[in-house]
Amino acid sequence: MRSAEDGTYSEKGWVSSAYAVSKIGVTKASFIFGEMLKDDPRRIVVNSCCPGFVDTDMTDHKGVKTTDEGADTPFYLATLPIDSKEPNNQFVYERKVVKWSK
Repeated sequence: MRSAEDGTYSEKGWVSSAYAVSKIGVTKASFIFGEMLKDDPRRIVVNSCCPGFVDTDMTDHKGVKTTDEGADTPFYLATLPIDSKEPNNQFVYERKVVKWSK
Protein backbone atom coordinates (compact mmCIF):
# COMPACT_ATOMS: atom_id res chain seq x y z
CA MET A 1 0.00 0.00 0.00
CA ARG A 2 2.75 2.39 0.94
CA SER A 3 4.55 1.85 -2.38
CA ALA A 4 1.36 2.64 -4.29
CA GLU A 5 0.74 5.75 -2.21
CA ASP A 6 4.23 7.17 -2.62
CA GLY A 7 4.58 6.11 -6.28
CA THR A 8 7.55 3.78 -5.75
CA TYR A 9 5.73 0.54 -6.65
CA SER A 10 7.49 0.13 -10.00
CA GLU A 11 11.02 0.46 -8.65
CA LYS A 12 10.12 -2.01 -5.89
CA GLY A 13 9.11 -4.65 -8.44
CA TRP A 14 5.32 -4.29 -8.40
CA VAL A 15 3.43 -4.47 -11.68
CA SER A 16 1.12 -1.63 -12.70
CA SER A 17 -1.81 -3.88 -13.61
CA ALA A 18 -4.54 -3.91 -10.98
CA TYR A 19 -5.62 -7.31 -12.31
CA ALA A 20 -2.15 -8.80 -11.81
CA VAL A 21 -1.89 -7.40 -8.28
CA SER A 22 -5.34 -8.79 -7.45
CA LYS A 23 -4.25 -12.26 -8.62
CA ILE A 24 -1.20 -12.04 -6.34
CA GLY A 25 -3.55 -11.25 -3.44
CA VAL A 26 -5.95 -14.07 -4.25
CA THR A 27 -3.10 -16.57 -4.60
CA LYS A 28 -1.54 -15.49 -1.31
CA ALA A 29 -4.96 -15.74 0.38
CA SER A 30 -5.30 -19.32 -0.88
CA PHE A 31 -1.98 -20.22 0.79
CA ILE A 32 -3.12 -18.60 4.04
CA PHE A 33 -6.45 -20.48 3.98
CA GLY A 34 -4.70 -23.72 3.05
CA GLU A 35 -2.38 -23.36 6.03
CA MET A 36 -5.30 -22.53 8.35
CA LEU A 37 -7.22 -25.61 7.18
CA LYS A 38 -4.41 -28.16 6.92
CA ASP A 39 -5.40 -29.96 10.13
CA ASP A 40 -9.15 -29.54 9.74
CA PRO A 41 -10.90 -32.91 10.24
CA ARG A 42 -13.13 -32.15 7.24
CA ARG A 43 -10.02 -32.51 5.00
CA ILE A 44 -10.66 -29.32 3.07
CA VAL A 45 -8.31 -28.96 0.11
CA VAL A 46 -7.27 -25.47 -0.98
CA ASN A 47 -5.26 -24.75 -4.12
CA SER A 48 -4.77 -21.90 -6.52
CA CYS A 49 -4.15 -22.15 -10.22
CA CYS A 50 -3.47 -20.30 -13.42
CA PRO A 51 -5.65 -21.11 -16.43
CA GLY A 52 -3.01 -19.75 -18.81
CA PHE A 53 -3.35 -17.15 -21.56
CA VAL A 54 -6.91 -17.83 -22.69
CA ASP A 55 -8.67 -16.46 -25.78
CA THR A 56 -11.31 -14.28 -24.11
CA ASP A 57 -12.59 -10.72 -24.23
CA MET A 58 -10.26 -9.93 -21.33
CA THR A 59 -7.20 -10.80 -23.46
CA ASP A 60 -8.65 -9.11 -26.57
CA HIS A 61 -8.80 -12.65 -27.99
CA LYS A 62 -5.00 -12.84 -28.15
CA GLY A 63 -4.83 -15.86 -25.85
CA VAL A 64 -3.43 -19.11 -27.17
CA LYS A 65 -5.77 -21.40 -25.22
CA THR A 66 -9.44 -22.06 -25.80
CA THR A 67 -11.80 -21.52 -22.90
CA ASP A 68 -12.12 -25.30 -22.53
CA GLU A 69 -8.33 -25.61 -22.32
CA GLY A 70 -8.20 -22.78 -19.78
CA ALA A 71 -10.87 -24.46 -17.67
CA ASP A 72 -9.04 -27.79 -17.58
CA THR A 73 -6.85 -27.20 -14.51
CA PRO A 74 -9.53 -25.44 -12.41
CA PHE A 75 -11.94 -28.28 -13.24
CA TYR A 76 -9.30 -30.88 -12.42
CA LEU A 77 -8.71 -29.27 -9.01
CA ALA A 78 -12.42 -28.86 -8.28
CA THR A 79 -13.08 -32.53 -8.98
CA LEU A 80 -10.17 -34.14 -7.12
CA PRO A 81 -11.28 -37.28 -5.26
CA ILE A 82 -12.43 -36.65 -1.69
CA ASP A 83 -9.46 -38.56 -0.24
CA SER A 84 -6.82 -36.64 -2.25
CA LYS A 85 -3.86 -35.48 -0.25
CA GLU A 86 -2.05 -33.75 -3.13
CA PRO A 87 -2.09 -31.22 -4.47
CA ASN A 88 -3.04 -29.26 -1.38
CA ASN A 89 -2.03 -25.70 -0.55
CA GLN A 90 -0.20 -25.54 -3.87
CA PHE A 91 -0.15 -23.42 -7.01
CA VAL A 92 -1.06 -25.48 -10.07
CA TYR A 93 -0.54 -24.81 -13.77
CA GLU A 94 -1.49 -27.32 -16.47
CA ARG A 95 -2.33 -29.89 -13.76
CA LYS A 96 1.19 -29.67 -12.35
CA VAL A 97 2.33 -28.13 -9.08
CA VAL A 98 4.66 -25.24 -9.79
CA LYS A 99 6.74 -23.16 -7.41
CA TRP A 100 5.14 -19.91 -6.38
CA SER A 101 6.97 -17.66 -3.97
CA LYS A 102 4.98 -17.80 -0.74
